[in-house]
Amino acid sequence: MTPLAIVHTESSLDWGGQQIRILSESQGLIRRGHDVKLICPPEARIFAEAKNWDVPAIALPIARKRPLGVKVLYEWLRRNRCDVVTTHSSTDSWLTALALLALGRPYPVVRLRHLSAPVPRNAATRWLYTRATKRIIVTGEALKRQLIERNGFAAERIDSVPTGIEGGPFAYETMLDRMETIYQQVSGKR
Repeated sequence: MTPLAIVHTESSLDWGGQQIRILSESQGLIRRGHDVKLICPPEARIFAEAKNWDVPAIALPIARKRPLGVKVLYEWLRRNRCDVVTTHSSTDSWLTALALLALGRPYPVVRLRHLSAPVPRNAATRWLYTRATKRIIVTGEALKRQLIERNGFAAERIDSVPTGIEGGPFAYETMLDRMETIYQQVSGKR
C-alpha cells in the first residue's frame, strides 16, 4: 500500500471525544507509515495535546469563520502537498472548502461528522456536503440515516465508522482499517 499524506483540520477549542478520536486515528495511521498532520488553532487544547500523541500539529488561526482563516489555509495548502484533507468541525470544514475552492480543488475532502445535531437544510450547506466534500464519514448508523433521510444526501457517499476503542465493541484496528481504505479510495492511491 502507498503511504498517504493526510491532513486533519479541527477548529474547535474544546476537548472531548471528537478531539481524542482525531489524535487516536492520526497516531494509528502514523504508526502504519502515513504522513499525518493536524491543523488547529494555537489556543486549542488539541494543539497542546498533539505532542503527547506524537501527532505533528500546525497552529493556524482557524477558530472562527473569518477571511483570515481561509487565507492561512489557502497559503498552507498551496505550499504543502497532501492526498486528502479531513475536516471535523463546521468552521474548519467551511474554511477548508473555500481555501481549496480558491486553489482549484487540488485535494479531496473527507468530512468527518461526530455530532448528532441536525445538519442545516440550505443551499450553502448542501454545497459543502455534496460538492466540496468527496466523502462523508459519520460515527454511527443513526447519523448516516439522518443525513440520508433528513438532508437527502446520497447513501453511497456516506460511511459509518464508529470510534474504535481498545477492547471495545468496535475495535481500534478495525476503525483504522476502514479509515485507511476510505482515504485510499478518495485519493485514488492504493
